[in-house]
Amino acid sequence: MELKFYLSSKRLIMKYFFIAISLITVTATLFSCGSSSSGETEKPEGSEIASGSKIVMLDNFFNNEYKEENGQQVKWHYLWSDTSMGGYSELGDLFRSEGAELATLTEAPTADNLKKAAIYIIADPDNEKETASPNFMTEAYANTVADWVKAGGVLVLFGNDSSNCELDKFNILSQKFGITFNKDNRLVVQDPHFEQGEVKINEGNAVFQTAKNVYIKGICSVTANAPAEVILKTSDFDVMAVARYGEGTVFALGDPWIYNEYIGHRRLPAQFENDKAAADWVKWLLKQ
Repeated sequence: MELKFYLSSKRLIMKYFFIAISLITVTATLFSCGSSSSGETEKPEGSEIASGSKIVMLDNFFNNEYKEENGQQVKWHYLWSDTSMGGYSELGDLFRSEGAELATLTEAPTADNLKKAAIYIIADPDNEKETASPNFMTEAYANTVADWVKAGGVLVLFGNDSSNCELDKFNILSQKFGITFNKDNRLVVQDPHFEQGEVKINEGNAVFQTAKNVYIKGICSVTANAPAEVILKTSDFDVMAVARYGEGTVFALGDPWIYNEYIGHRRLPAQFENDKAAADWVKWLLKQ
């Protein structure tokens, strides 16, 4: 009787032991799957990106503006998260639609924090008017970025007209590729005369293959020397330039350009094709 009771108790203990092990295994598996799925589909900007996707890194160090909102200082102006007229949220959507992932770099560029980026965009570097303590371009920063381009990176440099952007120090970087942002103010537009900001696109343009014209307002012109070449110009000045540098590519324009206000037709008359030009440009960048 005692032996029978002992054997029965032993079987019962073993049964519950195996049930407990099974539950632990199932729970661990479900938790692991859930974590993996979330990690791949809901990566915040600046986090590690799913394998195979090109990362488009947007600077938030040289351009680091704040505005007051509901009594608090908040970041704004040319950011992926900014859905206002001056934000890049719609441009970010375009990159995502082409399979790219977005990231934001809030620190100075280094070899380590640039190594995962396929494209690095610097737009409208701050001057003292825009930010109390601007982070200016330096020779060391410029060398770091140039080395990254030489190794195959795609760099986008967006300036602005000379009154709304720091250009002297920004040129430390751009001139490594033969590009100079000039301290002028072109395509000045008096609303509602949008035609004053129209730039015609030449046939066979290597970047803009479907758009026929673009609207660009209040820019600085560029000067291109080897290895850079002008890819868009008016009869009076050069607007956009591209440089091949080592294994990489540099695109330059003296304006932040396709922010939310002017990427589509929210404000623009139907005759302008910024939406087509933006799509052409995004595809071209991702192919470099």
